[in-house]
Amino acid sequence: RFYLPSAFGIALLCSAASVQAQDTPAPAAEAPAAAAPAADETVEAEVEKDSHTIAVEALLDSMNMKETTQQTVDQMLQMQVQQQPQMAAFEDVMKAFLHKHLSFESLKPDLIKLYKTEFTESEIKALTDFYNTPVGKKAIEKLPTLSAAGAQIGMQRVQANMGELQQAILKRQTELQPK
Repeated sequence: RFYLPSAFGIALLCSAASVQAQDTPAPAAEAPAAAAPAADETVEAEVEKDSHTIAVEALLDSMNMKETTQQTVDQMLQMQVQQQPQMAAFEDVMKAFLHKHLSFESLKPDLIKLYKTEFTESEIKALTDFYNTPVGKKAIEKLPTLSAAGAQIGMQRVQANMGELQQAILKRQTELQPK
């Protein structure tokens, strides 16, 4: 399996920012950046350096995961701004936030744990061998674009059918109201 930050999660985050952008008037002047770090700031977890962990790190390297993660985040944000131009004023803020919390460095300990849980060490080595082949390298190169395009197809499908969802929610609200 190829793990990237959830395109759907990024799309939801960007959509939430879009709603905020619609409801928030443009600031008169740029506010100074906060000096104190956020309470939930990511702290890199310690990962045991056994042979399985070393194999996962080699896999992530062979997958160009650092570059792929950054590229995927950038593509998803760009797609959101194209679909919702009112977000353009917040693009730099969103990009900084996403790169901080969805960077490879911040995700790496969790990715290592995930891969160690889902794959044996020999499977990890087989995946690494694959990603070092020409087809594997092509897959690595194409997957971010395919993921972004797939996410866009999904968002377009949801947007095209939003009325159906809204009707279903209204129907359920009516059913839940006391009689």
